[in-house]
Amino acid sequence: MGSTTTETQAWDLEFYTNFAARYHEHFCHDKVLGEVIRTFVSKLPANAQVIECGPGTGIAAATIVASGCHLHGIDQSEGMLAICRQRVPAGTFEVADMLKYSVPDSTYDGIVASLSLFELSKQETAAMLQKWHGWLRPGGLLLIGTWDPERQGVSPDKFDADGCATKMPYEFMDHTVYNTLFTQTAWKTMLEKAGFEVVLTETDSFKPEGNCIVEERYYITAKKTEMGAN
Repeated sequence: MGSTTTETQAWDLEFYTNFAARYHEHFCHDKVLGEVIRTFVSKLPANAQVIECGPGTGIAAATIVASGCHLHGIDQSEGMLAICRQRVPAGTFEVADMLKYSVPDSTYDGIVASLSLFELSKQETAAMLQKWHGWLRPGGLLLIGTWDPERQGVSPDKFDADGCATKMPYEFMDHTVYNTLFTQTAWKTMLEKAGFEVVLTETDSFKPEGNCIVEERYYITAKKTEMGAN
């Protein structure tokens, strides 16, 4: 989570902590995400070091660890991580804000951020891409899971010149949340600017249980190139 105001951030943390168990019940049947993770891990070296930013209740984390990776996860919600630690005891997890978190350069072979970037602003998203470029070893891979706003039905007039739509309201488990969304072209441009090459994209239409809309998922695997952003 990367909210831009202290008030909003406090509400988000309480919201995600309080509904952690419900969230897992609604989303744990996501088989396509498991397939996406296994494809991603297959491109990493054996016993890869992976960090997941926003593991939530461990839906992706369980597959990462089962695939033979060493996983460290950071998330701002203690409630989410409590479930994650129970489900994925072989991983290590800590409460942390990805925007403020730091590690030495070239620490990880892979980075996963699945459905955890919606509340970051346009500028914060760009900053995270540059941070992740530094965290990865040469040739390391980044996996981003997000929504495709055009398939989601966002009106063209909601996008700025860079293909970003901000503060888009969605009903999410009986609550209204506000997302920052980017077109497929915008993601490619931002990733290239941060020093990545897109090597694979995948799509899925996922319907969580309960009162949730169909999510038009967009998964991007990008490789760290020799030259980062200027």
